[in-house]
Amino acid sequence: MLYIATTTKLRYEIPKFSVFLRLFSHSSKQNVKKSYGFDAMDDAEALFARLITMHPLPSVVEFNIILGSIVKMKDYPTAISLSKQMGLRGITPSIVTLSILINCYCHLGHMGFAFSVLGTVLKMGYQPNAITLTTLMKGLCVNGEVRKAMDFHNSVVAQGFLLDEVSYGTLINGLCKIGQTRDAFELLRKMEGQMFKPSVIIYNMIMDGLCKDGLVTEACDLYLEIVDRGIDPDVFTYTCLIHGFCTLGQWGEVTRLLCNMVDKNIKPNVYTYNILIDALCKKGMLGKAHDMCNLMIERGQRPDVITFNTLMSGYCLYNDVDEARKLFETFVEWGIKPDVWSYNILIIGYCKSKRIDEALSLFSNMHCINLVPNIVTYSSVIDGLCKYGRISYAWELFSAIHDGGPYPNVITYNIMLDALCKIQLIDKAIELFNVMFERGLAPNVSSYNILINGYCKSKRIGEAINLFKEMHHRNLVPDSVTYNSLIDGLCKSGRISHAWELFNAMHDGGPPVNVITYNILLDAFSKIHVV
Repeated sequence: MLYIATTTKLRYEIPKFSVFLRLFSHSSKQNVKKSYGFDAMDDAEALFARLITMHPLPSVVEFNIILGSIVKMKDYPTAISLSKQMGLRGITPSIVTLSILINCYCHLGHMGFAFSVLGTVLKMGYQPNAITLTTLMKGLCVNGEVRKAMDFHNSVVAQGFLLDEVSYGTLINGLCKIGQTRDAFELLRKMEGQMFKPSVIIYNMIMDGLCKDGLVTEACDLYLEIVDRGIDPDVFTYTCLIHGFCTLGQWGEVTRLLCNMVDKNIKPNVYTYNILIDALCKKGMLGKAHDMCNLMIERGQRPDVITFNTLMSGYCLYNDVDEARKLFETFVEWGIKPDVWSYNILIIGYCKSKRIDEALSLFSNMHCINLVPNIVTYSSVIDGLCKYGRISYAWELFSAIHDGGPYPNVITYNIMLDALCKIQLIDKAIELFNVMFERGLAPNVSSYNILINGYCKSKRIGEAINLFKEMHHRNLVPDSVTYNSLIDGLCKSGRISHAWELFNAMHDGGPPVNVITYNILLDAFSKIHVV
C-alpha cells in the first residue's frame, strides 16, 4: 500500500550550472533569475530548443526547470508541447515532469488527460504526493465536477494515501461554491477527527457558505467554537458574518461585530465596507451609505470600482441617475477605471428615466475606450430603444450581436419578440422565435407568453392555443400570465365557455387566480349581460 507523507513537497532539483554558463555565454539577451526562472516566454523556449539539441542531452532536471518556469507564466499548452518533445527525444520523465503535466491539463480543463498522466505516474512506480493529488481534486472542482473530486478523495484515502490541509481546503471550498455547505461541514468534522488542525481560512469558507445559505445562526455558532479553540478570527471571518447579518437586516448584530473588530484591533477591509455600503443602499439609506464611504476613506481604505458601482446602483434604484453620474465622474477623476458594470448601471438608469440618448452616448463611449459591452449592456440598450419606439435601431443592434457581438440570451430575444408583437409584426416575431431553436437556445415561459399574448391581440386565437399546447410538450409550466392572456383572447373572440374552462383549470391545480383574471371575466360577462 502506498503512503504519502503530508509534508512532502515537489522539489525542483538544482541543475548543473555549467550547462547554463555554456548556453548563455553566447547571448546577453537571455536572462536567468536567481531561482532559474525566466523573464519572458521567448527566453524559456530558446533555452529549451538549445537543450533538446545538445549531445549528450542534459538531465531531465534541467528540462523540468524550464517547464516549471513556463507554467508560472501560465502558458500551459506550451509546457505540454515541450514535454511531448522531451518524450520524442527519449527523455524519461521524472515525478516532477509528470506532476507539471497533470497541473497543466487541470488548468486547461482536460481532466481525462490529467488522470491518464496519473496512471503513468503509478505505472512507473512513482508515488504521487499530496500536492499532485490535490491538483487533480482542484482541477475537478474548478471544472464543475466537485462530486467526482469527492469520489476521488474517498478512493485515494481508501488506498492509504494521506492528504493534507490544502487537500481538504480545496474540497471544502468546492462544496461551498456549489451550495453544498452541509457536506462541507461534515468534511470539516472528518478533517478534525483525523487530527488535522484546520486553519481559520477553512473555517471562513464554511461560515461564508452558511451565511450565503441564510444559516447565519449556525455560522455564529462555528465562530464561537473557533474562538473557544484559541483560533483567532481574521477580517474575513467578521466580514462573512457581517454579510450574513446585513442580508437579514439585523443591524444590532452588525454593530456588535464591528465593535468586536475594534476591540481585537482588526481593521475592516474594502470588502467589508462594500458589504455595508451595499446593505445600506438596498435599504434606501443612501446618506448613511455615503457616510460609510467617507469613513472608509478616513480609515485609510481606498474605495474601489465595486464601492462606486454599489453607490451608483443605489442611486439608480431610487431613480436618481444624475447623482449616480456624478459618482461615475468622481471615480474617473480619482483614477479608478470604470468597468462594464459601471456603464451598465448608468445605461439601465438612463433607460428607466426615459433618457435613451444619454444611454446611447455612454454605450458609444464604451467603444471609444475599448471597453467591450456584454450581453447585459446590449439587452439594456435594445430594451430602452424598443420601449421608446426606436425599433429599427434596436433591430440593428440585435443583428450586430448576431454578427460577432456577445451571444444573445433568452432575455435579449424576449425583448425583441415583445417589441415586434407590440407593433403587430407577429409573423416576424415567430420567425425570430424559430431562430432561437435553430441556435440551440430554449425559449422560456416568458417567450411563449409574449407570443401567445401577441396572437391573442391579433385575434389569432387558434395559433395562441397551439403555442399553449406546445408549452406542455416542452415541459414548460404556464403561469398566470399565460392563462390570463388566453382567457382574455377567448373572451374577446366570443368564446366565453372556453375561457371559463381555462379559469376552472386554474382552480384545479393550475397557477393561482389573481385579480386580473377576475376582472377579465367580469368585463366579458358584463358585456353579454350575465352579471
